[in-house]
Amino acid sequence: MTFFIEALLSCLLTAALIVWLRRPALRFGLVDHTGGRKRHGGAVPRIGGLSLTLGFSVVLLFSASVLSHYAIALVAVAALAAVGLLDDMGEVSARTKLGVQALAALLMTSWANVFLENLGNLFGHGPIELRNWGIPLTLFATVAVINGLNMLDGLDGLAGGVAFSNLAFFAFLAASLRDLDAVKLLAVLLGAIAGFLVFNLPHPWRSAQRRTFLGDTGSLVLGFFVAWFSVALTQRPAAHVPPIVMPWILGVVLLDTFTVTIRRTLRRRDPTVPDRGHIHHLLLRRGFTERETLAILLGGNALLGLIGIVLWRSGIPDRVSFLLFLGVIAAYVAAFLFPNRLFRRRGRAVGTAGSSHSR
Repeated sequence: MTFFIEALLSCLLTAALIVWLRRPALRFGLVDHTGGRKRHGGAVPRIGGLSLTLGFSVVLLFSASVLSHYAIALVAVAALAAVGLLDDMGEVSARTKLGVQALAALLMTSWANVFLENLGNLFGHGPIELRNWGIPLTLFATVAVINGLNMLDGLDGLAGGVAFSNLAFFAFLAASLRDLDAVKLLAVLLGAIAGFLVFNLPHPWRSAQRRTFLGDTGSLVLGFFVAWFSVALTQRPAAHVPPIVMPWILGVVLLDTFTVTIRRTLRRRDPTVPDRGHIHHLLLRRGFTERETLAILLGGNALLGLIGIVLWRSGIPDRVSFLLFLGVIAAYVAAFLFPNRLFRRRGRAVGTAGSSHSR
């Protein structure tokens, strides 16, 4: 009951901040304008990420145990929020932003000691121990997840909805491991995301005047928390979640990042240069509406996470779960590379009208 109340407070505070910060955002240029790949129409404030970060942080100030347990994570989040805010205002280079992401990942691995030590029994011959490769691999994976969620921020409700789904699964897993501090932090964070989604998800009661984007502030912060708990819940010395469960939960983030990176590399393009080649762009070009595209991706992401947890709780060996996930990757790549064979075009294609980025 206490967790619910704290989540509700975080939700209400985030929503109030979004309303209150709208005018200052318009005044100081913290907005997203139409142009180039962006077709959302008008100037939309990029205050969702700032508001949810402030909202859940204020609520957590009253929980000494969470602050103590996750002090390093919150320091990293503060750095990411700061560089994200500057980037939303157009004052940060891509190299600087990447450097701060790497710094946050370094704090996570080398100060908080949250890093991959083994990948589980993926081939049926015992756990795969990473040894000296643990920290470098975690650094790479953390930056990849942060940027993966950032690249999904191209359609209203998509990045926030995927992060909400991922973190909700983590909260369930943390509760099953009886990690109350993790449950509390995640509950408060989920409340803040819910407060933001009221202004970002496409629904009949959202007015154009209240529409808000997540911005880099939000995508960097949420991406970091997704990466943190993906590792922290699988590398505990006592009861833990098998690492193979996490690719299922991360679902769309990993699959989209993987396919987009491969496609850009094969075309000899910089993988970090934004384009309109993500899965939501593909679905929109096939004629699906924005709401249909959002429902497909959020529903698919939730289904993948549920499958991964069910496989684990049913006692299915890691190697079988791993093989099944490889099958999902193959199907996803086929759908991405050969859309004409798998998706029949439905009327006129529609453009992305959604979010602050089309990466």
